[in-house]
Amino acid sequence: MRESIGEEKRSIDWLGAATLVAGLFSLLLAPVLIDNQGYSWSSPVVVGLLVLSGLLFALFVYIESKVKEPIIPLHLFTNRNVVVLSLLVFILMMGIMGGIASFPFFAQNVMGLTPTESGYLTLAFMAGAIPSSIVNGFLITRVPYRNLFIVSFLLPIVGFFLLMHIQVSTTVLYIIASFFILGVGLGALFGGDNLIVQESVDSKDSGIALSTVQLFQSLGATIGLSIFGSLLARHIKSGVSELGSQLPAGTTEHIETGGIPQGLAPDLLYQVKNVFAHAFQNMFSISLVFVIAAFILCWFLKKEVLAKKDTEAEAEAETAGA
Repeated sequence: MRESIGEEKRSIDWLGAATLVAGLFSLLLAPVLIDNQGYSWSSPVVVGLLVLSGLLFALFVYIESKVKEPIIPLHLFTNRNVVVLSLLVFILMMGIMGGIASFPFFAQNVMGLTPTESGYLTLAFMAGAIPSSIVNGFLITRVPYRNLFIVSFLLPIVGFFLLMHIQVSTTVLYIIASFFILGVGLGALFGGDNLIVQESVDSKDSGIALSTVQLFQSLGATIGLSIFGSLLARHIKSGVSELGSQLPAGTTEHIETGGIPQGLAPDLLYQVKNVFAHAFQNMFSISLVFVIAAFILCWFLKKEVLAKKDTEAEAEAETAGA
């Protein structure tokens, strides 16, 4: 490993960093208040926080355009691959994390699985994603990565199409197959986005470019978990409220977050489970829209093949040695 140490004095973008943190805090505080304090998306406090975050981000862009060494150089957003991958991971994480993370709630209440079994069920996603990431890592230096992403991202569309048709009678095998298909399709993104970003920018910008894309990924996951959690609770609450007269006193509010109570009559139990199934169908329908949008974004990636840099470096070293 060869390192170079710069002796020049570097300036730190303290103002830009503080503005970015304040903007992110305002943005992420809104869903926290919705989840934990009972606020709605239309409440003045939440709207105020979202407006404040927008103003802070606008101020951040202005600061970054003026400082000598910006914390996020704006010229990165003139790079097509950086912009496309930032949008891609943001949309994907926002669209899929809520459904995958909340699925054990369905598995326990509708399918009757234990918490441990519910957790193991979602491992089918990783069972597809890990081998897929290995295969795509091999192909990405041989096939244009835009083609790989386009083909791979057809599978999440299939996976969420299957999941949006889940019923009370859905089997474990059906869920495993659906999650496996999702994993195989999304495996192209595991590491592949980092490789593309690194090759798309100058070496001096590779670190900040990677962290910028990962920032969008984290934002998408955080916002998606909150939004989908709120939507799921709202759908369940709306469906269960129609059965309120048949349910034991005090259980209507508990069901949307705590699950189905024990001892319900078979007919009533089936109706409540059906409410859960419809709520998850709606959630996965929204996820399907997000993955279709991600599939469309894949077409805007550059049609290039990643260079085999390690092999080239070895060849140069052998030549120099000779």
